[in-house]
Amino acid sequence: MDRNDRNILILGILLLLLLAVGYYFLLFSPLRQRYLAAYDERTQREQQRAQLEQSVAELENVRRNAPEIERNILEYSKRLPEQEEIPTLLVQIEQIAEDAGATQLVITPGDPGATAGGATAGGATAPAPADGDFSRIPLTMSFEGTYLEMQDFFFRLKNLSRLVTVNETTWEELQEEGGSTTVAGTEEVLTVEIQAETYVQPASGSTSPAAPAAPGGPTGGTTAAQGTTAAGGT
Repeated sequence: MDRNDRNILILGILLLLLLAVGYYFLLFSPLRQRYLAAYDERTQREQQRAQLEQSVAELENVRRNAPEIERNILEYSKRLPEQEEIPTLLVQIEQIAEDAGATQLVITPGDPGATAGGATAGGATAPAPADGDFSRIPLTMSFEGTYLEMQDFFFRLKNLSRLVTVNETTWEELQEEGGSTTVAGTEEVLTVEIQAETYVQPASGSTSPAAPAAPGGPTGGTTAAQGTTAAGGT
């Protein structure tokens, strides 16, 4: 191959390289960018469509369950009195405790809007804002009974005509002075303290009347054994 042929070959190769570079920058690269932009837009639209379909499904589920939701709202509204009516509630709790076989020791209601425990770590009442159109009234309750009796009591409390929510339950085994565990039949007797709350609508800022201790407290000669704390809700 002489010099002229070699020069022609080199020029041809350079020309092909220039054409390839020009094709990439002038045609392929813009087309690729438009394709990627269109792909991202399509992905976003598919995501939006999936979100809309999920929202439609949720709304359809709400529409389908609307009668049940309305019944639940109506049922809970019936269980939220317009007056505090704490004495009536205490009588109801005393009655279901008696029906369950448990011994009521004391029930102490707190002020509307206070926390479920009714006090902070320093012992001062800690007010909390009312939620929506109702106020919370904390209740501190103490009972004696066996495990099955307390289970029966919690079941009756859950189905009480007035809504009561149990936030925390603390129990201790009772022991006699000699150190033996107090039993009722074949079951251990427990001292159970319950932190609960009830509600009143509309939101109230008045103070609930104090409740006297119910008769039937623990008899002399019994002491509390080591206890275990358990949280629960009604």
